[in-house]
Amino acid sequence: MSSNTEVFRRIIDGAAAVIFDFDNVIVDSEPFHYKAYSEVFAGRGHTIDRDEYWVEWTSKGGGAEGEINRYGLDLDPADIRAEKDPVYSSYCVNGEIPLFPDAVRITELFRSSGIRTAIASGSYSHDVKALLTAHNIGHLFEIVVGKDDSGRIKPFPEPYLLAALRLDLEPERCFAIEDAEKGVISAHAAGMKVIVVDTEVTAGVTIPGADLHLPDLGGLYEMMVEAEMD
Repeated sequence: MSSNTEVFRRIIDGAAAVIFDFDNVIVDSEPFHYKAYSEVFAGRGHTIDRDEYWVEWTSKGGGAEGEINRYGLDLDPADIRAEKDPVYSSYCVNGEIPLFPDAVRITELFRSSGIRTAIASGSYSHDVKALLTAHNIGHLFEIVVGKDDSGRIKPFPEPYLLAALRLDLEPERCFAIEDAEKGVISAHAAGMKVIVVDTEVTAGVTIPGADLHLPDLGGLYEMMVEAEMD
C-alpha cells in the first residue's frame, strides 16, 4: 500500500462525512466563471489574463476586487458581480457546464462506504442546485451550502462549519475535498483535514497546506479502491 493511501486511510478513519467543494471538483465550472467575468470586464475595456485568473481568482480567492486593485481600475466590484452573476447562472440553468464523471464515482463510493456527503461552495446555492438538477445528481448530496448561506465565505471557516452543523456532526468528524488555497484554509480553520485534487486548470498552481495532494480525481478514486472502501 502506498504512503499516500496510508495517509488517505488516516484521513477517513472515524470520519462520518466528506464535504466537497463544488467548482472545479464536482463540475468543470471555472472556465465558465472566467468566461462570464471576461465578458463583463471586456465591456469596460479590460482583459483578464487566463493564467493569472486561476491563481489570483480561483485559488487565492481575490475575486473582482483583487483584479480591480492589481490593475488600478476605476470600477466597483459590486457592479461587476451584479452583471456577471446572471450570465454565469444562465450556464447553470442550461446545463452547459460539464460534470466530472470521476466525481460521481467518488461520491457514490463514499456513500456506499457509509460516509455522508455534502457540498460547501463559493458559488450561490441556486447555481449549485441548478447544476445538480441538470446532471441528475442532487440525490448524492445531503446538504448544499453556498456563498449566500453563510455570513463569510472561504477562506473563512463558516461554509464548512455550517455544512457540519446542518449534517448534525462535529467538524472534526468531517473532511474536505478541495482544489484551492482558500478552501484549504477554510476547512483547516473549521477543524477538518483536507484532500486537494488537481484538475487541468489548477495543475500548475501551488496550493500549500493540504493533508493529502493528488494529481487528479481519477487518482482519488483509485486510492479509494486500493484502501478497500466498499
